Amino acid sequence: MIEPLRTGDPAESGPYRLLGRLAAGGMGQVFVGRSRGGRVVAVKVIHPGLAGGHEFRVRFAREVEAARRVGGYHTAEVVDADAYAGAPWMATAYVPGPSLHEAVSRNGVLGAEAVRALGAGLVGGLEAIHTAGLVHRDLKPANVLLTVDGPRVIDFGIARAMDATSVTTSGDRLGTAAYMSPEQVRGEEAGPPSDVFALGCVLYFAATGRSPFGSGPTEAIVYRVVHGEVDLADVPEELRGPVGDCLDKEAAARPTLAHVLDELRPGPGEVARWRLPDGVGRMIAERAEELRDLQARELPAVTEIVRPDPDGAGPDGAGPDGAGPDGAGPDGAGPGGARNAEIGWDPGVKRQPARAWRRRPLVWWAVGVGVAVVTVATVWLVRVLGAEQEPVDAVASGAYSLAGEPLGDAPVDAPHTVRVEIVTPEEGEVVTVDYRGQARTTTDGGTQEGQVGNGDGFTVRTPWTGTIPVEAELLSLAVTAQGSVENITCRISLDGELAAEGTDSYTSTCAVPVDMATALDGLF
Repeated sequence: MIEPLRTGDPAESGPYRLLGRLAAGGMGQVFVGRSRGGRVVAVKVIHPGLAGGHEFRVRFAREVEAARRVGGYHTAEVVDADAYAGAPWMATAYVPGPSLHEAVSRNGVLGAEAVRALGAGLVGGLEAIHTAGLVHRDLKPANVLLTVDGPRVIDFGIARAMDATSVTTSGDRLGTAAYMSPEQVRGEEAGPPSDVFALGCVLYFAATGRSPFGSGPTEAIVYRVVHGEVDLADVPEELRGPVGDCLDKEAAARPTLAHVLDELRPGPGEVARWRLPDGVGRMIAERAEELRDLQARELPAVTEIVRPDPDGAGPDGAGPDGAGPDGAGPDGAGPGGARNAEIGWDPGVKRQPARAWRRRPLVWWAVGVGVAVVTVATVWLVRVLGAEQEPVDAVASGAYSLAGEPLGDAPVDAPHTVRVEIVTPEEGEVVTVDYRGQARTTTDGGTQEGQVGNGDGFTVRTPWTGTIPVEAELLSLAVTAQGSVENITCRISLDGELAAEGTDSYTSTCAVPVDMATALDGLF
């Protein structure tokens, strides 16, 4: 949930304007912000108590630089940071989805298949983090966001910057104690196996709604982390093996992430398909609505009140009603008199001399009309931005690139084609369409792999069809359609053959490949 800014909150952090509060933690406050170019980001502003030490800033700068190298499907990209600002901050891609903690607290625990798919996504995120030479160190339900195309891991790579202060920062230990590994509790070096232990804790929470080490005083929790046996009775039977293996007290005895992924498969060579858990689609739609409302409230004042000069006698000292040389108004009031007070004029403000009123009666008629037009236009603009009205710039059906650029009517010669279709029971419904995926391109300089997508999405009217010529090697594609509409259907066709379809109310998703085990082979 996005909360309004509070008294004392910064209005900006670096180049980002802060719009609202997202969350608070041991390291600081997380805000939703927007760049000058309009990109929405999540901005973490570090707590002043941590930012005072030079050692922290050096660690923070080093870890953020490493975090920028993290890629993969299941992480939130680090886009900017300043470790040496008055209040250090870090900006990541904004993910408009609830945390696992929020989703389970509101909608209940996840089923066995959903936990399998969650675990597979988290393994992918942790593998990307470890490949960049980082260890998360603070994986917990609040740091896992649920999106239409899988879970996203956030706050990776910056926990080490707190190592020098975490022992004395009891609030941080209290917030993460139930998801710390035994070696972290003992103050030992935390490597990738520590993240595997936290992964087991997170999967346990997803399946049961609670930490494997219970609640209570911090001392009691950390004692159970090091010495207590975990009760797996409430974990679905088919998941007790992988969850229990992750929670081994000895770091060397825990499985690798690759082994965990194999254990999470429903069967040999199979992968659980990610679907949004019950109720999460509505939570995503709510966050999109919250963000829209925040942006609408940013509307700047565009009405400028235009008034004649209260002191402004013309060359002959005449006002509009034949007032005398002192600029007296029609009521005989001089500068600063009752008439000025009544209409809010301030004679102390220096203004340009006015023109002769008798000679230019048309000027004041034009000014009056201009003020009326500006005022009416402003009221209309406020109403349009604040109300649920259809936009006039809906994107038409047609051909678009993987980056969302319109390609016009000319035929595009490409080896493959993706077709995205959005339909609703009633035509003309307004829906936001977002597509993104992973593509691999090969040039003389080598092979590169990265994310593709249509940016902030398209606003369309149903039915809508987007044709996407594909020249690169497309590994995956996920489509999300959101709107205040029941039974939105999205379809993905590959070279004319239907490959995926999804229908849901308010937020509908479909993605290819259906079996993510085939992602590395490409879609075509």
